[in-house]
Amino acid sequence: MNFKNMKQYRYILLFIIVVSVSFVPFIGIYCIITGREDYLLKNIVINLLVCLMIGSFDYLFIRLMSGVSSLGNSLRLTADIVVTTVACVFIVCFLNFIFSDFGVRELVKSALPAVPWNWVVTLLIELFFYNNRQQEIEKEKANYQLAALRNQINPHFLFNSLNVLASLAYIDAEKTNIFAKRLSAVYRYLLSNGERTTVSIDEELEFAHKYIYLEQVRFGDSLKVEMTDGRVEKGGRIIPASVQMLVENAIKHNVCTSESPLVINIVVTDDKVTVTNNLRLRRKVAASGVGLKNIRRQYALHNQAISVEFTDKTFTVTLPVMV
Repeated sequence: MNFKNMKQYRYILLFIIVVSVSFVPFIGIYCIITGREDYLLKNIVINLLVCLMIGSFDYLFIRLMSGVSSLGNSLRLTADIVVTTVACVFIVCFLNFIFSDFGVRELVKSALPAVPWNWVVTLLIELFFYNNRQQEIEKEKANYQLAALRNQINPHFLFNSLNVLASLAYIDAEKTNIFAKRLSAVYRYLLSNGERTTVSIDEELEFAHKYIYLEQVRFGDSLKVEMTDGRVEKGGRIIPASVQMLVENAIKHNVCTSESPLVINIVVTDDKVTVTNNLRLRRKVAASGVGLKNIRRQYALHNQAISVEFTDKTFTVTLPVMV
């Protein structure tokens, strides 16, 4: 176990001890209500162990449930409260049954003070895991943004773009101006969306148009991109740079020639965006799948999943549209 994990488990243990000690006021209230003030210290000592058991169970169960991404926050919180409450009542009644001569009524009364305390502990642990999840989301978002930026700001893309720009300068001044402006717009879009987890489909399509223009100037008739917008309502949101990244991956992994051009079809509907390309795979390009993994992780943070379909002739990725 490395130092980071040891430190994390030390904080978890401290957290459980703190929430367990927080049960002391509830024990005092119970002793006062039942007229057992003389047994206050004894009850505190005995019940601290019980509280540690309940707090540990609450933590372990909530930790298990937090890994179930298919459950919504409300449903997960309800399940956590119900299960931990039942477990709390069972633990208190079982231990009192073993170590005391309580009847059924006394067993129920002994468990009552633990129930509201258990709710407080459950909510505190939920907040603890919610904070951890938010930190993970921010980390994943930062990793994706960095990957998206690196996909564009890399020596090959910049070198190729500058070469095209230099060639155009001797041929067509107007086209050179358009190319330079769209190249600038590509970088500006990536930098300006650094803090956003989603963008509107219209923004993403406009950005994809600019990027595709740069690549079509470079490849000419070897690259054909068809974009169809079939939305009934012009709404919906998508992960930033996701469409562009799929187009870039298609260009990166396939051969583009005028005899056998690379054809990319982008179809937008109200509930999905589909990017399909024909296959003419390059032999010397390693298929790391990093770009696709980044998109998949970003959609997972929104409880959404992308679809990938691979045949002998085509490669298709479907991105869900978010509200």
